[in-house]
Amino acid sequence: MSKLYNKYLELKKENNSKMYLFESGKFYIFIDEDAKNISKITTLKLTNLTNDIVKCGFPCNSLSKYLEIFNNLNLDIKLINSDKLDIKDIIKKIKNIDINKITPIDSINILKDLKDQINE
Repeated sequence: MSKLYNKYLELKKENNSKMYLFESGKFYIFIDEDAKNISKITTLKLTNLTNDIVKCGFPCNSLSKYLEIFNNLNLDIKLINSDKLDIKDIIKKIKNIDINKITPIDSINILKDLKDQINE
């Protein structure tokens, strides 16, 4: 989760007034101060992300319900979707490779990028 927290800190430096809602697996979560603030004005309960950092969130299939609630409360929420590729994206990327025009180094770089995205 350190990548997620680092992304949160980076975004807060850019714009501290926004609240950032992160896609994390099958959930959307707020972290740290955003989580504390959201939990005060909604029914979302705080839980530990780490020993020092809290989170609160909801299942992905409830996104539209919660976005409507946040909109009604005039909250400035920015949705941060996961950069992970799913299997369909990977297959599409591979199918679009023209193997007659790709260099060995290009193919290695493509494999490295795919591996990095899968491991995030």
